[in-house]
Amino acid sequence: MIFTIFWIVLFERATPFILFTAPLISIFSIKISEKFLLKDSFYELYYFNIFWLIKYSFYLIIEIYKSGLSIIPNIITGHSNPDIVEIYTDLDSNLQVALLANSITLTPGTITMDVHGQRLKVLWMDPKTKNATMAGIMIKGRLEKLLKEVL
Repeated sequence: MIFTIFWIVLFERATPFILFTAPLISIFSIKISEKFLLKDSFYELYYFNIFWLIKYSFYLIIEIYKSGLSIIPNIITGHSNPDIVEIYTDLDSNLQVALLANSITLTPGTITMDVHGQRLKVLWMDPKTKNATMAGIMIKGRLEKLLKEVL
């Protein structure tokens, strides 16, 4: 269903032809990915819960706006003191770590530069601390906890 919606958004219209072909292309894409890339069923490899996805997306959007509002004064004044910090995560799977790294990059003022196992190297625009533990708490926020809940 998500791929179908994505297909319709790409075409920017919902004609009968697109509404008919979108589910077919979506199913075909999933089957090809499962057979050649994943080597197993997507649904068996990755648990997917639409309610959790909505909850995580909502929280991520809130974090993006909070971070954006907090970084605006630095942008206006030109005050920037970027530094690279290493943070560690308790997440186990590669999917969880990848989602966390991408979520950190989506929030203004932070960019995940490198991921090695459970260690993330993050470029932080205005670091509040050099302590890896405290920096991890400030950067990850509740994102890590939400990822642990379901995935």
